[in-house]
Amino acid sequence: MAQYLLEIGTEELPPKAVNIAKDYLKEKAKEIFKDFFEYISDENIKEFATPRRIAVLVKNLKLQQDSQKRLIIGPPAKVAIDENGNFLKPALAFASKNNIPIESLQVIENEKGRYVGAEIIEEGKKLEEVIKEEIPKIILSIPFPKTMRWTSLDIRFSRPIRWIVSLLDDKVIEFELGNLKADRYTHLHRFMTNPVGRGERKEIPNASMYEEITKLGFIIANYSDRKTAIETQLTGFASQIGANAILDEDLLDEVANLTEFPVGILGDFSPEYLILPREVIITVCKVHQRYFNFEKNGKLIPKFLAISNTAVKDKDKVKQGYEKVLKARLEDALFFYKEDLKHNLEEFYPKLEGIQFHQKLGSMFEKVERNEKIANLISDKLGFTNEQDLKRANKLSKCDLLTEMVKEFDELQGIMGMHYALKQGEKEEVAKAIYEHYLPQSADDDLPQTNIGTILALADKLDTVISFLSIGEKPKGASDPYGIRRATIGIIKILIEKGIDLDLDELLDEISKEAKKTKILKFAQLEIKWQPIFEEEIIPQIRQFILSRISSYLKEKSIDTDVINAVLDTSALNPHRIYLKAKALQKLKINPEFNEIMTVFKRVGRIIPEDFEANLDESLIKENAEVDLYNAYKHIKQEYENLITEKEYTNALSKLLEIKPKIDNFFDNVMVMVDDEKLKQNRLSLLKLIDNLFKKIANFEKITTV
Repeated sequence: MAQYLLEIGTEELPPKAVNIAKDYLKEKAKEIFKDFFEYISDENIKEFATPRRIAVLVKNLKLQQDSQKRLIIGPPAKVAIDENGNFLKPALAFASKNNIPIESLQVIENEKGRYVGAEIIEEGKKLEEVIKEEIPKIILSIPFPKTMRWTSLDIRFSRPIRWIVSLLDDKVIEFELGNLKADRYTHLHRFMTNPVGRGERKEIPNASMYEEITKLGFIIANYSDRKTAIETQLTGFASQIGANAILDEDLLDEVANLTEFPVGILGDFSPEYLILPREVIITVCKVHQRYFNFEKNGKLIPKFLAISNTAVKDKDKVKQGYEKVLKARLEDALFFYKEDLKHNLEEFYPKLEGIQFHQKLGSMFEKVERNEKIANLISDKLGFTNEQDLKRANKLSKCDLLTEMVKEFDELQGIMGMHYALKQGEKEEVAKAIYEHYLPQSADDDLPQTNIGTILALADKLDTVISFLSIGEKPKGASDPYGIRRATIGIIKILIEKGIDLDLDELLDEISKEAKKTKILKFAQLEIKWQPIFEEEIIPQIRQFILSRISSYLKEKSIDTDVINAVLDTSALNPHRIYLKAKALQKLKINPEFNEIMTVFKRVGRIIPEDFEANLDESLIKENAEVDLYNAYKHIKQEYENLITEKEYTNALSKLLEIKPKIDNFFDNVMVMVDDEKLKQNRLSLLKLIDNLFKKIANFEKITTV
C-alpha cells in the first residue's frame, strides 16, 4: 500500500492560521483520497503542523481507483432495432460514439420503456493524476482570514510559501504553484541546523520517513506531540519549585503553534509586583509575552515559564532577557494601577460621553443609561428588589474603560472595575457585578453568579442585540463585528442554565413601550437629532434572531431538529421553558410507542381547519366515544395546566398520554365531518380544545414519525 506526503513550507504562520490550515488539509485529504483507501481507518491520515510547515501523510493508498461497471442508455429500441432484431443506424451511431463493440449492445427495459444500451467498465482514475490535479487547488483554497501576495506571484497564501514536498512513496509527484515546483526537499529547524536562519535543506527519500527526518532536524512536526512536550515541561518545572502550573488551554495552543522545538525556560519576577491583581499579572504574561504562571495555595508566585523555540547553551542569558522584558511590562502595569487608584471609579462616569459606542447608537454613557432602563424592567419581572445596588453597579459598570490599565490592557475590562470598586469600598456584590455583566463572553465561559451581575449581563446583552438589529446591523455569514450572536448566546445560556423563567416576548414589548417615553433606544442622525428606532415592527426580527440561536443551542444539547421545530412553533420566547419542553419531548422519544402516540396526536391537529375557533356545546355531545373523550379531557385539564405552570413538562406529557386511548376510540367510532353542520362544528371544537392542550407543549404535527 502506498503513502503520500504533502508538505507546504512557509514563512512563520500566525498561530490561528496553523490550526485552520491543519484541519482543512486533513478534511480535504479525506475527501479527495476517499476512493483510494484500501480500508477506512483513523490511521489513514496523519496531519502535521508547525508555524513553518503544514503537512499530511496519507497512508494505505491504492495506486488506482477500482474499475466500475456502468450501464449507459442509448436510443429507444423501436428506432434502433428492426423487426428481425438487427441494430439500425441509431444503435450503430451510439456504439461508435461510446467505443462499444456491436456485440455488447443489449435491449434494456426500464420504467420509461425499451432502449438499446450496454454495460461498460469504467477504468478508475490513477492516484498520480488526482494528486497533480487536486493538490494545487487545495493548497490555494485554504480559508485563511487574511492572505497576502509576495514578489510578482499571482497566488495568495497566509504567508509566503518557500517549498513544497510532494512524494508518493519514493517518487516525486510534480506540480507547480507560482514559481515553485514540488520536490522531495524539506527544511529543518531554522536556528538549530545550518545555515542558521534558513535551516538545512534535507532530502526525504521516502514519504514514510518524514516524521523521523524532521525529528532528527529538531522539528516536532506533530501538533499533539509538541503540545504534550510543553505540558510535560510545565508540570515538571512546577513540581521542581513545589507549585502548581496555571494551565491555560488557549495559551498552550498558541505557544504550540509558535514553536517547532519547544524548550522551557524558568524565570523570576520581583515579588513587589504581586500587589497587582492576579488577573493583571496573568494577562501581562499570557497576552503580551506568552508566558505561563505558577501558584501555591491558590496565590500567584513570582515565577514564570517561557517557551523558547530553540535549545541554547547559555540559558541564563536568555532567561535574563525574558525577565527584563517582563519587568518592563509589569512596571507599566504597576504604574497604571497606582495612578488609577488615585481616582474614584465614579469620577469616570460622565466621561463615558466621550467614548462612542456606535455612531448611530450614541456614546457609552447612553448605552449605560439604556442598560439601566432594561435592567429595571428585568428586575421587576424577576421580583428583584435591591434597586439601589443594581443602579449603583450599572453606573460603575463601564467606568473602568477610562482607566489607564484598561486602556493598555483592554482584556481586563470589567475585571479592573471589580478590583477598583472593592478597593474603594463598594459592596462586594456591586463590585462583582461590574465584572460579571460581561459574562459569558464565549460558549464555554462562566456565568454570572450574583443576582445583580445576572440582571446587568442580561440587560447589557439585550441592549446590544436590540440596538444593532434595530439599525440593520445583522451578522452576515461568519462575520459578527459587533458581537450580536455572542450576546444572544449569552442571554440564552444565562436564562437556560441558571433556570431563569423570563418571557422575552413580554420584556421586548415593555422595552418598546419604554422607548416611546424615553431615549432608551434611539439613534442620532448627523444633525444630532434623536429619533426612536425600537418600534413594534422590529420585534419580530429580534424574536426570530433569538429563536434561531435557541435552535442552535438545543441542537448542541442533542435535541432532535423535529422536536426543536415542534416546541418553537408554539412557545412564547422563554428560553428556559423552551429548553425544558424540548428535553421532556426528547425523553418521550425513547417510548417504544412514540410513533404511534404522535400519529394519533398529529391526527387531532390536522383535521382542524386553519384559524378555527372552538365553540363547544355540551348538549350536542351524545355518542359514547365523544362523551368518553370529553370526560377524559375535563378530567386531566386542570392538573395538566397546573403541571405546565409548574414547568413539569415530563409529567404533563404523561398526563396527555392518558387520553390517547380515548382519542383512538373517538376516531374509530365517531365521524367528525358529518353533513350536520352544528354537529361537525361541535366535534371540531372538542378536538380543538384537546389540540390547545397539546400546543401548550409543542405542535406535534411537526414531529417526524416513521
